[in-house]
Amino acid sequence: MCGHGELEQGCCCEEGHAGSTGAVRGTCHCGGNIPRHFVLPAVLFLLDREPSHGYSLLRKLSDLGIADPGMSPATVYRILSRLEEEGLAFHEHADDGQGPTRKVYSLTDEGRKALAEWRSHIERTRELLDWFTGEAAK
Repeated sequence: MCGHGELEQGCCCEEGHAGSTGAVRGTCHCGGNIPRHFVLPAVLFLLDREPSHGYSLLRKLSDLGIADPGMSPATVYRILSRLEEEGLAFHEHADDGQGPTRKVYSLTDEGRKALAEWRSHIERTRELLDWFTGEAAK
C-alpha cells in the first residue's frame, strides 16, 4: 500500500487499495512517499529560515508532511551531523530555561550555496515530472 493516499481510504491507486478488511488487492506502483533524499534539502531550507534544534526540525518536517509519522529523531540528527561534517551547518549551545541545553543549528554560507543547488536540482526534477505527467496523460 502506498503511503500518501488518504489513510481512511487506503492506497491512492485503484488497483492497489486496502479494502475495509485491510486486505490489499493488487499492487501499487506509485512509490507513494516523499522522495527518498528530500529530507536533507528540507532541513537545509528550514535552517535557512531560522536556527533550530533537532526535535524542532522533526516537528516542522512532520507538520509539512515531509517526515513519516514513525521517523526517528536519529534520522534528523544524522543529517545535522552530516551537514556539520561537510561545513554546511554549525551548532551553538542554547539554554532556553526549559530543560537541558540544546544544540541549535544554523546554516553556513556554504550551506546556503548547497540549498541553492538543491533548489536548482528540484526545479529541474519538477520540469521533468511535468513533462512526464503531461506525456503520460495523452
